[in-house]
Amino acid sequence: MAMEENGFLEYLQLQDGAPDLITKSELIARVRAEGFSVSDRQLTFYVTEGLLPRSVRVGSRAGAYPAIVVELVTWILRARDGGAPIEALKELLPVWKFLVRARIARELALSELEYVARQHVTSLEGSLAVARVVTDVMACYCPKCQGDMVIVAKNGDRMRMGDPKSTVGFAVARMLDDEDTGPNPRWYASTRVSLAATYGYSSDPTTVILGLKPNDALPPDPDSEPEPCDQDKEPAVQT
Repeated sequence: MAMEENGFLEYLQLQDGAPDLITKSELIARVRAEGFSVSDRQLTFYVTEGLLPRSVRVGSRAGAYPAIVVELVTWILRARDGGAPIEALKELLPVWKFLVRARIARELALSELEYVARQHVTSLEGSLAVARVVTDVMACYCPKCQGDMVIVAKNGDRMRMGDPKSTVGFAVARMLDDEDTGPNPRWYASTRVSLAATYGYSSDPTTVILGLKPNDALPPDPDSEPEPCDQDKEPAVQT
């Protein structure tokens, strides 16, 4: 297998040992099936920018990618739709990889998340987008994982991720110049989110629906709530 030092093996490891590979045409088809428009030219652009690994030849399959690149591309396109610049995505990519590893381990340690984010994310745009990345990776792409995943708070408390009452806060600070004291940190923004997956979108009285005009028809709700990945595995939760 011809291999470049481009992160291909790292993305294979993010599949938790699964050797699933897809061709470029399969990648484009799967991303479009998720509701996003993507072209061969766009993939080339994101590879050039360092956001995607280059495809490699594997046996008789030319141009193969690890299957998890489908999730990576959809995250990139969703973030771009939301206005995130390319430079912010480059900062956020290590956070995305960390979250996928945490998902495999079924444990999200907030102290480690904070360290990775503060180490790599330096722009205001990137900092404001961290909460969305966490939601994308832990809720949007892992609804079946919620039953056996835990959030570990910075004080060591453990919470079930699937419990809507278990929330994670995000606070953004920035350095501002003060005439008397010079640059100093100030709080800029904060929010708190639940990472529990949402089902029955339109019928949930606590969900605010956006993106459509008031009288537009809504998409159908999912048929049913998926089962956890491992129904017999219960996380240890401190109360």
